[in-house]
Amino acid sequence: MPYKKLHEIGSMKVDPPCERSLQILFSPQVDENVENFTALMSTIAPHSGQTGTHTHPVDELIYIITGRGEGEEDGKTFIIEPGTIIYAKAGVPHNCKNYSDETMQMFCIYVSALPDEAVERIIKNSEIRLKKM
Repeated sequence: MPYKKLHEIGSMKVDPPCERSLQILFSPQVDENVENFTALMSTIAPHSGQTGTHTHPVDELIYIITGRGEGEEDGKTFIIEPGTIIYAKAGVPHNCKNYSDETMQMFCIYVSALPDEAVERIIKNSEIRLKKM
């Protein structure tokens, strides 16, 4: 069974106003035994970090692990907090904002997998920020 440790996976830093980091956890482009999905961790900065309004060419399932804030989908807003599960259908504009004092961790599953160019951009711009001691 393939497994990884989150702190050993490189992350791509996104600058403000959409301050967050993105980590490809599993995807066919980087894992030979993975098919039809991409798993990604998005960590949003406290107080004002957000994903920015965007769409995807594939469906996304988002699970909020930490942080509290506001979600927006297609112009409608709702409260997000740990335990919130969001389904963002392909092509539908959505945004997640973190208003809490802690980082917001979002575990995201894309079905089918994200396109090659999206995964390659994240991998190319990723680095491991926590060095082994």
